[in-house]
Amino acid sequence: MKMTEIRKETIGMVAQINDSISGLAESAKSVLGYDVLAKLTDKVAQEDLTPTQLALQELGIEVLNRRDVFVYQRERVIERTMVGVAKQMQELSQELVKASMQEQASANELDRINRFSGPAWTFQKISEYRQPIPEFVLAKAVQIKQRVPECEIYVCGLEDDPDPFLCVGDKKKYSWAEPENIHYVEVWAEPKFEGKMREIDIPF
Repeated sequence: MKMTEIRKETIGMVAQINDSISGLAESAKSVLGYDVLAKLTDKVAQEDLTPTQLALQELGIEVLNRRDVFVYQRERVIERTMVGVAKQMQELSQELVKASMQEQASANELDRINRFSGPAWTFQKISEYRQPIPEFVLAKAVQIKQRVPECEIYVCGLEDDPDPFLCVGDKKKYSWAEPENIHYVEVWAEPKFEGKMREIDIPF
């Protein structure tokens, strides 16, 4: 999947759709005795949005489709892992030759020779991120943080070849854990973005 193929969606769209058919649901219940649709719309209406979701909805900021993000991230991990494995295989062959020349290789050396690994997607607080971020992405981050000060803004990137995502969610409970209630807001090509600063209309 290409980065440009990741779809965007509006927070609360399901609730809006159900609002538009609530009249039909009530009519079906009173005229036909059919209450399944009414029960469904009532259930959706009772689902409260989190402060972050409400802010995204009010600001008109769309989020990236989670399934598309997952597929894209999985494909990138596979791609980068294959590149890494090819490099590791070359290093492995050299280390095996070296180890065969030694009478006895240490346990640590043998363990390292037998281990293959790939990159992982990690979350970093935007305040700790040290690579350039496009202006339009920063503008959204500022809008969200001003509206919901208690939220945390993250940059999620692949360890060796990032293609970063701007994310908003709860503060991490543990440093190694993925943030809860996370929403992917934007994605841009690798952090070596060198776009020139320009005047832009930032609505805040």
